[in-house]
Amino acid sequence: MASVWPLVGRDEELRLINAAVTAADGYGGVVIAGPAGVGKSRLAREAVTHVTPGRWMPRWARATASARALPLGAFAEWAGDIAKDPMLVVRGVLDHLTTVPPGAKVVVGVDDAHLLDNLSAFVVLQLAQRRLAKVVVTIRTGEPAPDAVTALWKDGHLQRVELQPLSEAETGDLITTVLGSPLEPTAAHQLWTLTRGNTLYLRHLVDQELASDRLTQHRGRWTWTGTPILSAGLAELIDTQIGALPEPVGTVLDYLAVGEPIPEDMLVTLTDAEAVEAAHSCGLITVTPRGRHLVRLTHPLYGETRRTKGATPLRLQRLRAQLALLLGSVPDCDVRDLVRRAVLTHESDLEPDPVLFEKASAAALSLMDAELADQLAAAAISTGAGSNAHITRALALACRGRGADAENTFAHVPTENLTSRETTDITCMRALTLLWLLDRSEHADSVLTTAMDSATEPGALTACHANTHAHQGRPQQAVEEATTALDAPQLTDLGTMAAIWALTIGLGDLGRTDQIGPIATRGYELIARSPHASPLRYALCDFHTFALRLAGYVTEAEQVAVRVCGDTSGAPGWPQIMSSIRMGQAALAAGRLDDAQKWIEALFALRPAVVEVSGWVTMWLDAIAQVRAMTGDHEAALAILHKRDSLNHVGFAYQQPQHLLTRAWVAAARGAITEAIGLAHQGAELARTHHQYAQEVVCLHTATRFGDRTTCPRLHELAEQVDGPRAPAAAQHATALAAGDPDGLADASTRFEEMGDLLAAMDAAAHAATTYRHQGRNGSALAAAARAQHLADTCGGAHTPALCEAQQPSPLTSRQREIITLAAQGLTNKQIAEKMTLSVRTVEGHLYRASLKTGANGRDDLGATLSGE
Repeated sequence: MASVWPLVGRDEELRLINAAVTAADGYGGVVIAGPAGVGKSRLAREAVTHVTPGRWMPRWARATASARALPLGAFAEWAGDIAKDPMLVVRGVLDHLTTVPPGAKVVVGVDDAHLLDNLSAFVVLQLAQRRLAKVVVTIRTGEPAPDAVTALWKDGHLQRVELQPLSEAETGDLITTVLGSPLEPTAAHQLWTLTRGNTLYLRHLVDQELASDRLTQHRGRWTWTGTPILSAGLAELIDTQIGALPEPVGTVLDYLAVGEPIPEDMLVTLTDAEAVEAAHSCGLITVTPRGRHLVRLTHPLYGETRRTKGATPLRLQRLRAQLALLLGSVPDCDVRDLVRRAVLTHESDLEPDPVLFEKASAAALSLMDAELADQLAAAAISTGAGSNAHITRALALACRGRGADAENTFAHVPTENLTSRETTDITCMRALTLLWLLDRSEHADSVLTTAMDSATEPGALTACHANTHAHQGRPQQAVEEATTALDAPQLTDLGTMAAIWALTIGLGDLGRTDQIGPIATRGYELIARSPHASPLRYALCDFHTFALRLAGYVTEAEQVAVRVCGDTSGAPGWPQIMSSIRMGQAALAAGRLDDAQKWIEALFALRPAVVEVSGWVTMWLDAIAQVRAMTGDHEAALAILHKRDSLNHVGFAYQQPQHLLTRAWVAAARGAITEAIGLAHQGAELARTHHQYAQEVVCLHTATRFGDRTTCPRLHELAEQVDGPRAPAAAQHATALAAGDPDGLADASTRFEEMGDLLAAMDAAAHAATTYRHQGRNGSALAAAARAQHLADTCGGAHTPALCEAQQPSPLTSRQREIITLAAQGLTNKQIAEKMTLSVRTVEGHLYRASLKTGANGRDDLGATLSGE
């Protein structure tokens, strides 16, 4: 790793400093203020070294606590004999600093100016006041500074810039630049959460995690595993920056280290008001100005330092116990305090409390912290808790993707003291685990059918059975059973949610998407009030957004994904993975391939053990393969398909048309357009036979995008019966392509762009460009091609058959181009004929005519003509 980290995320600050130094805004320089480790020194050195325009001579001085005791300590190398008249010495320093060759100008940088001795501070003020040189100084916020330094900005000589820590995105960019390849999103978020954009802390932490092999590279990306251990160097650095603390102030920090945030009145009770005020005045804690006045440590690593260096394990146990007891004395505490109290109790020397652990595990699950819910439920069970703790633990295991463990837990929940409704819910949860996580739909069906034979209130079981219909590609039966279940009296929350899922999938497949809105809203409202339903928000989000995307409500689908995933953006573990996948699918539907790849692919490349336990894995692998194929990376897309085929999961049957579309896109990326069109039609036929009319629209339109001119009759039929803007736009695209109507194609492109599907808009524009060109309307062709290219750039490097044809005018027909492409890949004439359902003689004829058109001599030369177009 480089000894000097690159400067990332500071372009605006560099421009502002350069403007102040070059007098573009009337200032004599700049004061860069900020907390320790934020990157002030690095920014100042970069700014001083690269001032433009003009010829600048940099001078650099650094103040230190030790040199502060010496007059002119920061400028010792220019000071000479300090025993002389101080003013003469100052004049000499000024002369040394400002003497430069003719035509050059001076810029003086002073690091940590708050540590300057008074005489050195006077020198800096003279430089700025008398405009002898341009000045760039750094100071640490919250530290006392000499009056002469304070005057630099108070009297208007220098512009003051408050340097903020790097944002989460900037932190990710910096780490990517340093490591040389991307860091997976979850790890990037964790690093930013710990360091809060402090580059000094970040560097220490990254160096340590690399050395400990917890930060590792896999398949071109970096991941971070395990819990970071504060290195001695970083702990020492932070301890030095915190400074020597009076014991009462240290106690304030220790309580926050084990249980922040703490309400101010509670912290005062545990410590004392003066200690809290002293910690606040030192900048060690922050207090929210409204509400409960919650107190937090100013930086997360302060807590790590105190736990590492500031207290013994026995002291930490005692502090946790005292805080837990105080939290327990507060009536009507919220769920977060309940969870915190349980964690503190579990990690203290207090007697275990199974009732507390059981309640807190359910609360943690409602907060989307499945790992903590699992731990607390396990603690509850080990100390004698009953069935509810087992149920919560099974749900937590399911949310963590541990399907087999969840199924085993559900199957062995003690039921002797449960009501029939509670037993029914357990059966439903077990069936859903079998269906979703373990890909065992027949077993799930069997569990439900057996339970329904003896159930007195089968509503919830019927709702779950409707889900098996929906997932097995039987939308009509799913809608019928789900509707019946919702009308059942006293339906449980889980039964209601299961019915909503089945309706969302079924109505979406049938093309009745406009009916889903109120149903989905009911589901989200249920999730908000039911702890056990909270983890199920991702399933509803997935089914809801899929239905919206099929219908062409692409923008609305992304808005739903952002809202649902945004609610849990800070939750650890599984929620982050699920959120990333939902956001990636939304980006793919919108055509933002770079965003989709960032969100989805990193998770599959770096967390296979977590992700592959889910029955949804086949859908997500299809999404990645499509992203790769749509960017023209055929080999990578094919490798992902092979990975999908190697898994034990069959995948949800209702998604099979989408899988055939994935194979179609991979074939198209290889140049096998005939095969791609055939696969898209297979998907359409499969969807039609299962009454999945919305999916049939997408399949037929994909064939159209590959150049098929036979889809318009069926698409027009579907446009009359399927909700949403996609079907009418697809029908227009197909009709205009078949009729050779470039204006109609351009209009279809606009319609797709308006609905938010930029890739479909790009392909329609590309078809318009090709059609204009064939009609000799070259000006319109150029405009349409430019629009297609602009959309491709917006999509992040899209590379589709339609775009390639629009970009590469050729005397060859599309069939000749396809045959040449396959021949260039090494296929024999016989293999090409079999792939394209042609005779060998026909293939030979096409190759011969292509040679005549291009002047190529043989198959190799023909392949070169395509690559050179």
